Parts: sequence; structure tokens; C-alpha cells
Amino acid sequence: RRSFEQYKKDEKAATERRQRKSKADAVAFEVDTSKGSGVRWWEKKEEPKTVWRACISNINDGMEYYVNTETGKTTWEKPEELMTEEELNQTGDWVWVQDKKECYAPAKVIGKSKKKNCQIVQLENGDRRTVDKAKTTPLMRSSLKRVVSDLTLLDNMSSPLILHCLRKRFEADKIYTNVGTILISVNPYQRLPLYTESVQRKYAERKLGAELPPHVYNIAHNAYLGVTSFLKNQSIIISGESGAGKTEATKQALQYLARIAGSVSDIEKKVLQANPILEAFGNAKTIRNDNSSRFGKYLEIFFDSKGRIFGSATENYLLEKVRVVQPAPSERNFHIFYQLTKACPSNLQRKLNLGPPSTYAYLRGITDVPTIDDAREMKDLLTAFRDLGFSETEQSDIFSLCAAILALGNCVFQSGRRDAAVLKDPKPLNYVAGLIGVDVKALQKAITTRELRIPGQGVTLVNLSAGDASDSRHALCKFVYGRLFDWLVMRVNQSMAESSGSAKRTKSTLTIGILDIFGFEIFEHNSFEQLCINFTNEELQQHFNQNTFKLEQKMYQSEGIQFDTIDFIDNQPMLDLITKKPHGVLPLLDEELRVPQGSDKKFLSKLVSKQKSNRVFKRIMKKPSHFGIMHYAGQVQYDTTGFLEKNRDSLTEDIVEMLQGSNMKLLKTLYPKDRAVSAKERKSSLGSQFQKQLVRLMRNLNQTQPHYIRCIKPNNEKASMKFVSKNCYEQLLYSGVFEAVAIRKKGFPFRLSHEEFVKRYSICNDGKILSSSTKGKCEVILRNMDCKKSNTRIGRTRVLYRAEEHKKLELKRSIRVKNKEISENLERLSQIDANSLPESKREAFFIDLAEAVRDADIFRVNTPQANKARRMLEAFVEARMDPQTKRKLQKAYDSQDMKALREALKICEKEGYRTQLTRKCKELLTKIEDAEAALEVAMESKNLEFLRKALEMCKDFNYTRPSQQKAQKMLKNIEKAQLGISRAVKKVKRKWLNQAVAFCESIEYDGADYRECKVLATKVNRCHQMLTIGRNERSEAKLKKGVRACQKIGYKEKIVNQCEILLYRVTRINQEATHAYARCIEDQVRTVVAAADELKMVGDQKFQKLRKWVNGSYDSFLGAQYKHALKNGDKERAVQVMIRKKDLLISKHGEDYSLKRYPRLKQPMTWAKEKWWGSSERRAKNMLKFQWESLHSPVTTHVDEVHDEQMRASIKRQVTAAFETIQKYMGQRNTSRMPQRIRELLWDALSSEQVRTEAYIGFIKQTTDNPEPEKIDRIWELLSLCLSIFPPGKEFENYLEAWLRKPNVRTFESKYHFRGLLRQSVLNGPDENIKTIQQDEYKDVSNVLSYRVNPKKFAWPDYTSKKYLNKASWADLKKSFVRKGMPLKISKPPKF
Repeated sequence: RRSFEQYKKDEKAATERRQRKSKADAVAFEVDTSKGSGVRWWEKKEEPKTVWRACISNINDGMEYYVNTETGKTTWEKPEELMTEEELNQTGDWVWVQDKKECYAPAKVIGKSKKKNCQIVQLENGDRRTVDKAKTTPLMRSSLKRVVSDLTLLDNMSSPLILHCLRKRFEADKIYTNVGTILISVNPYQRLPLYTESVQRKYAERKLGAELPPHVYNIAHNAYLGVTSFLKNQSIIISGESGAGKTEATKQALQYLARIAGSVSDIEKKVLQANPILEAFGNAKTIRNDNSSRFGKYLEIFFDSKGRIFGSATENYLLEKVRVVQPAPSERNFHIFYQLTKACPSNLQRKLNLGPPSTYAYLRGITDVPTIDDAREMKDLLTAFRDLGFSETEQSDIFSLCAAILALGNCVFQSGRRDAAVLKDPKPLNYVAGLIGVDVKALQKAITTRELRIPGQGVTLVNLSAGDASDSRHALCKFVYGRLFDWLVMRVNQSMAESSGSAKRTKSTLTIGILDIFGFEIFEHNSFEQLCINFTNEELQQHFNQNTFKLEQKMYQSEGIQFDTIDFIDNQPMLDLITKKPHGVLPLLDEELRVPQGSDKKFLSKLVSKQKSNRVFKRIMKKPSHFGIMHYAGQVQYDTTGFLEKNRDSLTEDIVEMLQGSNMKLLKTLYPKDRAVSAKERKSSLGSQFQKQLVRLMRNLNQTQPHYIRCIKPNNEKASMKFVSKNCYEQLLYSGVFEAVAIRKKGFPFRLSHEEFVKRYSICNDGKILSSSTKGKCEVILRNMDCKKSNTRIGRTRVLYRAEEHKKLELKRSIRVKNKEISENLERLSQIDANSLPESKREAFFIDLAEAVRDADIFRVNTPQANKARRMLEAFVEARMDPQTKRKLQKAYDSQDMKALREALKICEKEGYRTQLTRKCKELLTKIEDAEAALEVAMESKNLEFLRKALEMCKDFNYTRPSQQKAQKMLKNIEKAQLGISRAVKKVKRKWLNQAVAFCESIEYDGADYRECKVLATKVNRCHQMLTIGRNERSEAKLKKGVRACQKIGYKEKIVNQCEILLYRVTRINQEATHAYARCIEDQVRTVVAAADELKMVGDQKFQKLRKWVNGSYDSFLGAQYKHALKNGDKERAVQVMIRKKDLLISKHGEDYSLKRYPRLKQPMTWAKEKWWGSSERRAKNMLKFQWESLHSPVTTHVDEVHDEQMRASIKRQVTAAFETIQKYMGQRNTSRMPQRIRELLWDALSSEQVRTEAYIGFIKQTTDNPEPEKIDRIWELLSLCLSIFPPGKEFENYLEAWLRKPNVRTFESKYHFRGLLRQSVLNGPDENIKTIQQDEYKDVSNVLSYRVNPKKFAWPDYTSKKYLNKASWADLKKSFVRKGMPLKISKPPKF
């Protein structure tokens, strides 16, 4: 009953959902509303009628897939029929593009670029980029939604998609991801609920064959199964850079193994208890990790025949001993030193005389770390010592050695006699000797001296320098700490062996080894430590490749199938480069230690010489101390600076003998007397020791079945749940994850036996497979499923296939299984005779039948059995309908009462009645609901076609309601509105447009034409406003913008025409203002200012300047004109302007420039007395007047100021000669050499400014009070010639200008143009070209003047005359804009 009711509820909910959707969505107008079209036009969008259906897969984390219910086709890609508008917009070609922040970002290809081999893409955030096609990676958009737990299930193995999948999982708190059997672990930097008791129980108590999400517990579980079920040694190889979570992964693996395996004598607790000891002495705070393991660790756990842990052994690799004496900046030393100095028991502190960390040289820098509780960890360390059986003496000796190392670091050496090292303060050394039980003198001698043993000679004692003694002290500290750490590991192993009781490890003992080792490193600066670390990772990658391919190839060979060769990077050349003798990096480095005066530079030189042709070796030319190696994870550049010192892992024999003489028990154990240390062993290099350890490690790993955990550090800040793509990408690359995924993908990870394959997938072929053999049936299934041959292989006993075919097979099987279940259920139910069943069973039967029919409807099953079931269900329902419900239905049908119909049908729905009458009532109710919905939508949309169609629907079955009358009125108003809109839009009249908009708003009409009209009205109003503002402000930009806006929309009313005319005028004024500002032509400036003032244009700074010129002093205006004329290269105008400027000057200050006021004139009497005969008084009186006799001396002091006496005498003669030439030219004195005299005058004036000034004074003198006025006329001709050739002295210029404007001279201005010639010569300077004129030409001075003087150049231009009309571009502005037909009122210059 409940199922039957649920079926009815689902049907009803689906109907209501469709109705709500149709009402909520806006209406799309482009629909077929013709009669009989069958389109429900009043609904924007019906529920998609498509054969596609979305389903949830039981694989791949419940991902959606899509089924074609007609063809049975399945796909992960969402069909377009089911896509939303947003999803449809995202269809198209997608690619991955490189991104600085995210490494790769998905982008849609939106077009081609003009650049060669480039395309334009759009990122998800809307940004557009032009990218190189070769640097993009194809992307299937749906792949972004597929976040899988195993990367081998991805659609393709591109690096961007792998990174995207890991990021999405990380953001969902899923830090673990599988790559086949490899586990990737991304450190979240926070405690997630992944290691709780319930989670451990879930993984430990799993059902056989159960698949659980990726987890470190899975790796540990599989390793344990390998030991207990397959009796094969296992290993878990955990790698990653510092801070990636290797230590945590190791702890969790150990805890899980301890839970599922149990132990003998609780040995698993001791295995875990060893961690505080190893972490205290082997871990330190680094820049990247507060608890970084500074050594590699291989922990072997031993299992007995019952699968219980009975012991363990730890082997350590490459402890970073240099940290003891030289911690890096912003890092700490090993944890033990801070635990000891900050939190050791008080009695121990007094015994060791310990101070705070800041008092020790080796601990200076960072001492406190927020994430580290040194006091708590010290307690954990002491507890671990006790639990693992460390005696009090052993503990005391361990702490004493640590305290001694710190004290040794405080020893300060200085240079003594003959530069021998001496202690600055002996107290620290005395304290150290007491702690380690050695003689202080022996200790000092071992550190500060060295014994040289030369064959055939005695022992020679050599004093070390202060620097060498300090290095010797550092070496002692490093070696003692390194030997102590090795002993601690050995002691922990011994404790484990003692705890195992009678159980002892044998060759047949099964083990699980856990390797916690540093990952591949590429830093900005890489040194010897990185070389060793990367060498280790090369070995592990080689192990991984060989192990993986060996298993794969073994499977293929045993199945006898053809397969594509899986290529992988063979890193043997890298290993040979590093280790192969005699020319590998490490052998050459060891050799350099042995040769005399070996150095880092010589080592690199030998390495380059021997390996320069090696393809994996790179010489770094720009960095002389560097070399590069092409590792499998990328090229690394190594700095050889300090290589030899770091590789020199040796102690002097003197120091070893001193340590062997200690009375400390632990130190005796570390350096026993009965064990002689050979020179070879003592001088063993760090590289050679590491090689031996690595060989031993690889031998152990090769004897195990490996499991891999790649730890990833998502960010450098250790911020919780922060995924930095660049960091993760580099680590995935360096750890070989991308290659591992490719290897898994290239193989065939899905494998079923022939029988299992046929049993599982035969349903995909309807179970009809025409083949007698099981192998043949497999072939038929693969062929019929269109499985790619390249992705499938049929072997002798198994079918092998890849992820793509696995998905295809599983999807097809899911659909077939579901359809088969439905069909079988319907067939079973349709064969049952319901009438023969008891009432109780009959009710249950129809409930089952209703569920089956619903499933058939969902999956569109239209078989005969399905249709028969539908008819059976309908007949059953009609027979159960009560008479009262029938009457209600009939009454509601006859009255067409929508409310009554709904109530009656509601009863039918409740009771599950599905009969012919209910269908008729539903149809009528549908018509009424459709009519009401159509009226509602039509009135809401205000669409004429919809209104007419809705009213027609009502008319079809005589349906009249208030809503129909309202719709009728609305139709009438809308028709009126549309008519007004049409007229207003056609004419583009502002008044009509606003009226049409107002009417539409009053009737709430919101049709497309109204919206168009409103937009146009808004534009017109905006244009009108812009024009009004532009007209008021006389703004060219605003007027232009307004006029263009009007032209764009076709707005042509009167104001537009007015503004167009005004715009032309304003534009012309602005244009001429720009020219006037640049040229400063007076008429142009005055015209522009007058035109602007007429329009009341304020203008910009140019107008302010123009108005300042016009309204300011005329002298300043003329000065500006002269300046601009010169700036524009218009010398002719410059002369014209300067003539007027001088006219203005003389008109105002003419008296000031009278010749007698010339400051350089000599005193008349002084000048007169320079001639010793005659009347001095008469000469003085006539100094500036006409005289008959020759000039006895210059009248100015210019000549007297010449310092050179000879030159002064010469100039005096030239002045006298010039005066005589003037006299003779006037005819007052006779001469037969006039042309020669004129030429001499001109040449002398050109060479001497004093002569020029004296000459012009001579002209003035001889025209003043001349008794023969008729002879004065000749002097103007000569004066004109002189003015055209040379100017006067600068001081005399204005005095000459004033004289030229005297009435007696002004009379001859029109003929000789004195002012213009003067201004021209002043502007151009003396004319040296006159020297090219032949002497005879001076016989006719007027002829010379005729071709030298152009009087037209000197006249002030009249821009109103026809002559200048073409030159005056501003002529059109001279007409008034306000007073049409009248001239513009333009200001005039002042009269003078």
C-alpha cells in the first residue's frame, strides 16, 4: 500500500513541478502558436522530452552517466537535450592553458588569432588570452567533473587533469589518491578524522574483496596480506620532500600494522616507542618543516608464522651531521639540544652545568618554535629510554656527550706565537674534558696540533692555525654525534631483539620494511647533500621502473598476448654518471681528496673534461663553479663550492687516539681501544659510505614486494588545507607520479578470467552468444560492445582491458541489468491472475504492479507485457472506485468548475483511481488550467498574439471568466499603445515618444515594441539634454557628442539643426583659436576673441591667453606677436610687428631718445678740444649739427673704449673716412672715387660696430641745420643703402629709430622705407653678402637699392583686402553669428 501511494505521489509531484516551472519562468515569444500546433505556447519551456536519462553509477564515486532509453547507448558526456543554458554556453572546444598561479587552467577556444599558430581562449573567469597552440593540452569539459579516487580511471593522462583531480579531492578533505597500487598523500597540515578508532576498524575488519577509499591503511593492509597470504617480504617506500608528511605516514602505517597484526610481548608498542628517540636525535626544525627528518630510515618489522610482530630493526642513512656545527639560517639544530638545555631534569642540569640555548654558539638563532613543545618531548624521550631498556649510565653518557658538543662549540681559538692556535678561554675545554673523561691536555693537543708521520723519519708535531683548530673542533663534534646516532639506532635494534624473547630473525623470517626517505630536491642552490639525495631517488626510481615493468611483462608473457612496448625513462645513464668508476662524479670526488692540493675547482675541471660528451651531463658556462645533471625529474644545477670539504668525512688519527683514551663507558663503546681504525677507514669519504649503504638498501628492497607512498607538500607556508598548484606540480613531476600514471594507463589494469568475464558481461548481448568456447564468447562480447582492440587483450586464461573499456562495459551492463529486471518483473506480474488471489495478496499484487509500471514508464519500456500491465492496473482501479466519487466527477465535468474538478480528481489521486472518466475530467481540467494559464501568461507578457490566442482558447469551450474580460480590455489598450508607439518611433518626435511611453506605463504594457520605444525615448531625451547643455556651455565636445548621438538615432528636430550650426561656429572658433595661439597674428587673435565673446564662450587656457593679449597692453601684445613670428620662422611679419612696436615706443618716449641724450656721446667741449686749432666753443656748440670741415674725432666714446691703440687709431680713421664719404655723397665735398668710397664705408661698417654707430650719427649730423637743403635729398639714398646692409650698435638703435620718425625724415619714408630697412638689418644682422657687389655698381646707388629693397614686406597687412583674403583663414569669423548679415564687432589697436 505504501509503495502504491508513493507511486501516486511521485506522479503528482512531477506534474506540480512542471506547472510551477511553467509559471516561474519568463515567456519566450518565438513559439508556434498556430491552431493545432500542439505547442503549449504559454509555457516557456516544458520538461525536456528526450530519450536520454541521467543515472548514478555504482563505480567512480557515484558519478552521473547518461542512458538513451531507446537505443541503450550510454555516455559520460551530458547530452545537449539535458543541458542548461549555461552548460550549452560552455560547449565547444576546450583546452588546458599554462597559468602562472594554477600551472594549468581550463579555457574555451573562442577563435583564431592573427598570430601564427595561436588561438584565442577564454578562461572560466572570463579573461581572454592569446596562446600558442603547441603549448595547450586538449580537454574534454566533462573530465573536470570526474574526480576519481584512482588516477588511472581518468579519461586521459594529461598532467593538468591529474593535478586538477588531486586538487578537487584535496579540497573535499580527501588527501589520499591511488595510482593503481601507488598512493599519493597530500599533507593537509591539520588533523582530519582519518585515523580514528572507527576508521581503523573499518579498514581492519573489511569484508573479503571489499573496495575501500584510498588510505595509508590500505597500503599497510595490502603489505600485511602480502606477508600473511603470499608469504613474501614486503616494503613500503615513503618519499617526499621535507614537510610532505613522510613521518606521519610512517607512524600511521606502523599503528595500523600493530592493530591488525598484534605482537609478541607488546613489541609493537616498543616499535612505536622508538620514534621519540630517533626524532630527538635525527629531526630538526627547517624552513619547510618544524619536525623534519634529517636522515633516511629503513625500518624492518619482523612477523612470526602466526602473522604477529615479534621484532624490528632500523637502518639509518645520510645523517645531516653538518647541522650539528652549522645550522642554516632560520633553522634549528637537532631537537635533543633544545630539549636538554630547556627541559632536562634539574639534577641533570646541575650535573652538566647546562645554560639556556642562547649561551651556546651551536644553538644561536631560532630557539623556540610554536609547534614544538620541547618540555613534553623531553619527557617522551626519557620515557622511551626507560621503555626500551636504556640504563641510567647510558642515558647519562648520552646527555654528557651532547653537553660536551655544545661546550666545544663555545671554544674560541686565536692566533698565538707563530700563528699557532691558542684558546682564548680554557674553561669550556676543561669542562668538555671532564664530561667525556679525557685528559684536557690530550684534548687540547688533539684539536690544536697534528702529527705528521713521514716514513724513515720521526713524528713531527705541527701547530694548527686558529682557523684549522676551529675546523678540527667542528669535525670532532660532527663525528662524535654521528657515531652516537649510529649507536642509538643499534641500541634500539638491540632492545627490540631482547623484547622478542625466544623468537629470533632467520633467513625465512617474513618482514615488512618501511622506507622513510627524502624525496627529489631541486632548489635555487643545490650542493653535495642534494646530489646524494637525488642519487638516492634515481636508484629508487630505477627500482620502481624495473619492478613495475617486470610484473606487467610477466603477466603479458604468461597470457601469451600481444602488447605495445611500454617505454619509460631509463635512468641508468644518470646512475653511471654519478657512480661509475673511474670518471663518475663520486669516484672523481674521492680521487680529488687523495691528490695533493685537491680543490673543488680542479674536481670540476676533471669532471667536465671526462664527461663533456655525456648527454646527461651539462656544463654551465655562465656559472663556472656549477655543473648540471639531467635527472629523470629534470635538470639540476649543482654548485661544487664546498664539495670536497663535505665529502671529507674523516678524523685525524690524533683525535681518534684521544677518544679511545676516554674513561667514559659510552665513548669507549663508540671508539674501542682494541679496534684499530685503519687509515683507509678513517679517511673514508661520505660519498663512498653513502654508496655502500645505498647498495645494501637496494639489495633489501629488491627482495621485497614494494608498495609506494608519494607524499606531497601542498604549500611552503604549512597553511592548513591550502593547495598551491605550482608546488604540487613540481613534486608530482619530481616524484615520477605523472610517469607512473602513464605506465598504469598504458598497461591493462582490469583483468578477469574468461569465465568471470562471460558471466558478468554476457547480459550486454542479451545472453545470446554464438560460440562454443568461453574465449570465443569473450571475443563476441568485446566485438559487439565496440571495444577498441588497442584497449583490450584476450589471453590464455584472462581478458585484460583498460579503464575506457571498463567504463563502457560497466555502463552497458548497468542498463541491461535494470531493463532485464523491469521486463522480468512485468512478465511475472502480467501472468498472474489477480482475481484468483485472496484479497490480502491481491492488494499486495497491485502494489507491486504499480511499482513495476512506474519503472517501465521511467525507462520507457513498451513491451507487450508492459502494456498489458498498464491495462490491468487501470481496470483494477476503476473497479475499486466508489459511486460517490463518480458522481462528484460527473458533476464537476458538467459544470466545468475548476475547483470542483480539482477536488474530485484529488480524491481519485488519493485513492489511486485511473479510469476513463478521470481521464476526461483531467482533460477538461487541463483545458481550463491551460486557458487560465494562457490568460495569465498573456496578460503578464502583454503580448497581442498571446492575448488573441488565449481568448480564442476560451471561446473554443465557451469559457468566460473575469480574467477573460480583463484580457479583452488589455488587448484593446495594447492595440492603442502599439499604434502610438509605431507613429512616435517612425517620426522620432520627442513629445510623441514620451507620450507613448507614459501611456504604456499607465496600462503596465511591457512589450518588445514598448521597450524599444522607451529605449528610443530615453536616447532622444538624453540627446536633447546633451544638446541643451552643449548649447548653454558652448562646448564643442558636448555639442559634437550630442549631434552625433542625434544622427545615430535619426533625431532631427529644430534644436538639432540649431546645435549643428552652433557646433560649426564653435568648432571654427576653437580651430582658429588653436592657430591664433600658435601664430599670434593680431587680426586673427582679435577676430577669434570677438567671435568667442559674442557667443559668451569661456574656452580653455588658450582663450584666456588670447583675451590677455587683446585686453592687455598693446606693447605686450606686439611683443608676443614678434616672439611667435620668430618662432614660426616668419621674419617678414617679425619686421612688420617690430616697426609698429617701435612706432609705439617712440610715440610714447620719443623725447627720451633724442640724440643729445645718447649716454655714449662725448661732452661737447671735450670733443671740441680734441682738435687743437680753431674755436672750441663753436665746435662744441655744433657737435651734433652740420659742419663743412672733416670730422676731427668720433663724437662717441665707443672708439675710445677700444683697448688696442693701433686698432683704436684705425677705427678713428675709418670713422673720419665714413663722415667724409657722407659729405662727398651729398656733394658738399668733391671726389672722383665715390663708388670706392661707398664700398669702403660699407666694408668698414660691417667690420666695426663703432663705425656703424658713428656713421649713422654722421647722417643725423649732416641733415641737421644743413645750409644747403637741396643737397639733403641725396643723403637719404645713401642712408637707405646703409640701413639695408648694417644695423647700428645695440645701444644706439632706439635713438636712430626716434630720429627716423622726425618730420623732416618721415617725409622720405614712403620712398626709402627707413624703418623697415632698419628693423630688417637689426633682425638679420650685418649683411656680409654685400661684399659680392662690384665696386662699379655703386655708381648708381638707386639701382642697388632697387633690387635690395622690397617695400611691400614692410607694410602692415590688411587682412580685409583681397590680397590677404586667401591667407586669412579666419575671414569667415568676421561675420556676426548673432546679428545675421552684420559684420562682427572686432576690437581695434590703439592709435598712436
